[in-house]
Amino acid sequence: MTPPGDDSDVSDQRHPMKTRCAGGQGGDSPGMDPKKWITFKDLHDQVTQLLSTKLNPCNIKQCKSKLDILNKCSYYLEVMRQDTLHQPDPQQQQNYLSNSTILHLIDPWKFQRMKKLGHSQVQIQLSLLEELYEQFCKGKVEMEAIASQSDYGDQEVAHINGRIAHLMKAFTDFDSTLMPGELHTKHRLISETGNAKVPQIHLRLSVKMPVMFDTSRSEALADCARLHWEMAGQEQQEPGEQFEIRYKLLQPTNTEEGNQLGTVTCNSYCIQVNNLLPQRCYEFTVKRADACCLVYGFWNDTMVLRTMPLSPGGFTGSQEKRRRLFPW
Repeated sequence: MTPPGDDSDVSDQRHPMKTRCAGGQGGDSPGMDPKKWITFKDLHDQVTQLLSTKLNPCNIKQCKSKLDILNKCSYYLEVMRQDTLHQPDPQQQQNYLSNSTILHLIDPWKFQRMKKLGHSQVQIQLSLLEELYEQFCKGKVEMEAIASQSDYGDQEVAHINGRIAHLMKAFTDFDSTLMPGELHTKHRLISETGNAKVPQIHLRLSVKMPVMFDTSRSEALADCARLHWEMAGQEQQEPGEQFEIRYKLLQPTNTEEGNQLGTVTCNSYCIQVNNLLPQRCYEFTVKRADACCLVYGFWNDTMVLRTMPLSPGGFTGSQEKRRRLFPW
């Protein structure tokens, strides 16, 4: 017969995890080699810290938001003068070329080639961001599975260390990707032009935030729509650029209604589109007007508004408003 004092030993041998967990709570593990326990504990702490910082749901959601915004941004080729920090000699002022002139002096064929290069660079970097974001999502699932383990083999330790280093580098790459960068050219973009001083220039990519409708302020009356928009994440200032607004009637029933569409360009953050039909749905889109330096920017914001019915007496929305203000 087994002595009563040996029952606990038999039980512990049958359930080694029980001893390990009990030891872990006290800071050591009698059921595990001390060096191996220290390695396990250190690596487990790294995994849980990664899950609570870089891989926490809030941070991954922020990465997704950044990716969505960058996919909607407009990217431009910007001409930078290397001598802008130096004022020209007043005696040479008459031979000095202004910034507005430089763009027109660049060889058109070379400039188009650089635009294609810029387009490819933005496309590659956006694809890289998509891939990095997918790595975050997969890495989170993988680290959660590792955190639930109670022991790591020698080969697993090396693999886990490699995965942690890989994920940390992925986050660094994600933060640095699509920062404005210079495009390198092999040849001069501007040829010599007589006695005029030709400045040394270089090209770089610049980013503009996406244009989005302000749905809280946009509205449709019976015969018109008042549209407002803004640049994401920026304070309202004078735009200094043009916007293109397109509209069309949804589900036209005849040829005349099929002509209820158009394109309007303006240089402000609001516009009124007139001559619309009452009680019909219209689709509106807004984007930056195309510019010669645009290299990438396919996205535009879309909104659908339904016009109001005619008021009693056959007045349209704008006419009814004027009738109330001036009843005579």
